[in-house]
Amino acid sequence: MVRVVQGTHIKCSDDTIRQLLLFLNEKMNFIIEEDGLDLIVKSDQVEEIKIELERILEENRHATGVTSKTTSKD
Repeated sequence: MVRVVQGTHIKCSDDTIRQLLLFLNEKMNFIIEEDGLDLIVKSDQVEEIKIELERILEENRHATGVTSKTTSKD
């Protein structure tokens, strides 16, 4: 029996992001194929992947005290 799953290509030029995606895959099981910098993930999980990745990145920003917005004082 053949099973077809639609995939989305993600090119990971940043090794940190790639490692985070591999970490997320352990609980979400979304990677279909992995080859170096390229990942093929289940298309129906792309939005969930984005949300989880943003959540982790935001947690890290808060933990390190880095903010994405800058303010200027006159």
